[in-house]
Amino acid sequence: MESRARPVSGDALARFACDFCQQKKLKCSKELPKCSTCRPWPGSCEYSRENLAPRLGRSDLREGPGTESMTTTSVIESVERRLDRIELAVQSLTSSVNQVLGTVKSARTATYPRGDSHCATSSMGVKEPQLFIGPSHSFSIVRDALSNVEGLRNSSTSITEHQNAREDLNDLSTAIATAAVDVQGPEEADSAMGFHVPTKQAGYGFISRFLQNVEPGEAIFFVPPDDVLVQVVFHPDKVSQMAWVVFFNYTMLASVSTDPTQVDNMRLFRRNTHLALNNSKIFLQPSEVNIQALMLLAVHGEDFASPNLSWMLAGHACRQAQALGLHLVTSSDYDLQQRWLCLFWTLFAIDKSCSLAFGRPSFLPTTLYRHVPHPDWRHLLKFQPHDTHFFNGKHKSDSTTFGAHVFSQNIELAKLTGMVLDSLAHSEPSSIKNSLRSELDAWYLQTNQLLSQTMEKERDSVNPAQLHEMTLGIRSMKFQYLHILVLLLKDDFSYPELLLASAREAVSILPSMVSNWTSVYNGIIWQLLYYPFTPFFVIFGNIIREPRAPTAQQDLTLLSTAVSYFASMRSQVNLLVNLSSKLEHVATVFLQLARRQVVHSASGTATNTASGVPTNSRTLRTGQSESGDSLRHDGPLGQEIRSSTCDIPLMVDLSMFDVGSMDINSYLDWLPADATVRPRQDSEMDHDPNFPSGSNLSRGRKRPFDSTFDWFSWDTYYAGTGSGS
Repeated sequence: MESRARPVSGDALARFACDFCQQKKLKCSKELPKCSTCRPWPGSCEYSRENLAPRLGRSDLREGPGTESMTTTSVIESVERRLDRIELAVQSLTSSVNQVLGTVKSARTATYPRGDSHCATSSMGVKEPQLFIGPSHSFSIVRDALSNVEGLRNSSTSITEHQNAREDLNDLSTAIATAAVDVQGPEEADSAMGFHVPTKQAGYGFISRFLQNVEPGEAIFFVPPDDVLVQVVFHPDKVSQMAWVVFFNYTMLASVSTDPTQVDNMRLFRRNTHLALNNSKIFLQPSEVNIQALMLLAVHGEDFASPNLSWMLAGHACRQAQALGLHLVTSSDYDLQQRWLCLFWTLFAIDKSCSLAFGRPSFLPTTLYRHVPHPDWRHLLKFQPHDTHFFNGKHKSDSTTFGAHVFSQNIELAKLTGMVLDSLAHSEPSSIKNSLRSELDAWYLQTNQLLSQTMEKERDSVNPAQLHEMTLGIRSMKFQYLHILVLLLKDDFSYPELLLASAREAVSILPSMVSNWTSVYNGIIWQLLYYPFTPFFVIFGNIIREPRAPTAQQDLTLLSTAVSYFASMRSQVNLLVNLSSKLEHVATVFLQLARRQVVHSASGTATNTASGVPTNSRTLRTGQSESGDSLRHDGPLGQEIRSSTCDIPLMVDLSMFDVGSMDINSYLDWLPADATVRPRQDSEMDHDPNFPSGSNLSRGRKRPFDSTFDWFSWDTYYAGTGSGS
């Protein structure tokens, strides 16, 4: 029988749905050569069943001799033809993918001229780290989709469809890039008015003050060009990178926070900062200016200095640094290259310090980045934050090297900190911890000697304000060293005396660490506000375990020193009053608990009815036992502790402190696991009604990384109560 094939023309219709519609179970228009579903796409529209059906008429499919053989042969031929078409489709798809990759690579080269994702080799001959993900971020999918839409311009897509696709992508990009930051306080009612724009006279005054404030960090931070800076002040809504608006306004907010006459300007700078943060690209799209804005908020941000937010902001900055390949040394511009390295190492140190404070893993692995080259010494000489017109009205000196030494030694400390974090996370054996302790001791001896000698050498050329800053830098280094040493020794029961002596020394120097935002060598926010609790809880645990020890009263005095420190910081850091008050409350709670334990255990001794302190109390010298013997300290601070001349009064009146209706059980649950662990025995505290029943002061418990106070639970607790103190 003659086959009656239907003519294939532009007006013809197929009898069966095309392969694509059949597979996706779509309603097919059956138009030839392409159905309405496949027409917008550049690929072909296949009608496999249409090719087979005309050759096999209904009479050919009737049962009879030879029918099965004929049908099988036809089916095999059909399958072979379909396989051929699949191979052609795969080849076409491969070609399309290669074309897209070429487009993306061209875009990467244009956007990131520093190089591709291949690892580079520095001038030192050290292979650069591999962890570099290129320009891939939360907005790259929109950019790639836009490129694909542009590629359809010459296809069969109509102009209307092409325009609609572009508009939909723009709407998607806007939706992703827009968030909502709650603006608290009096400025909340003004937030609907948009950014505040100052008068011309005031605006240029702000610009001048901003440039003065960022000058100490010019070796690290990128400063906006003059035209962008003017736009940030007078046309903030038109700035393409909102991170500049955040960077400017928060720098100004911190700058005027110490001036009581600038209350109105503080409110306006805060509002502009919050409004700029509504642009989510600051958090999701990698750029140098986004990184430094996130860093500023993480280490000094008023509403962003809580543990949860600090951790989030530091994490965003680290991920963006990885996406940009900030550590890669591939730029031909020397100054730009050196600023990249300075910015990377600053972020690296912030990452390690944040992890150390809050007991969380770091974002930038030390083993991966430890061989990134340091900035050149010539560039580091520009880092002279203590030697600016802010102090003496003169230009920077070419001879001072103090700032360069501080930056360089901080890089080495950050590397050591990363190794300590790895050791704590993986429960390394004592031999490795001893090796790390030796390296840490060597670092401190070298750093202390280097900075002290440099300060003495430059003493005649600096004024008292500069000398104070340099002294603060040396104390800050010492405090960081002691904090890391305490964490490293906490799980090693071989050195209990060294651990306790280091903790006491760390707390005893807190009064000399009191400072505010204008200080340049005082460390970052969690070093000032959260680090002190690590040695604090070591001393607290010692009191709980040995309430009748001869040094118990001295240790109570040290705990009260910490309380006084936070009270002093509350008056210094105006933008962080609520946070400082909460931390002061934490210290007060545990000081009260320790005091109750000491008083209860000494119930057989006559006490002062006013303060509850034994009447035979007397003043002890820091680092001495009640017998007057110096406490044993085998580290490089041994001589300093033994020769300390700082007398601390033993009498402590705690009647001024009131823990109110505080949930003590929650506070006890947030303690480091080893803060109160002691053998189960006849414990006075177990029968003390002042302590909650079943408290963790008489039992141990573990968290994954619990060498520090559980700041995240503490932060969540205060967020739930909404308490400001």
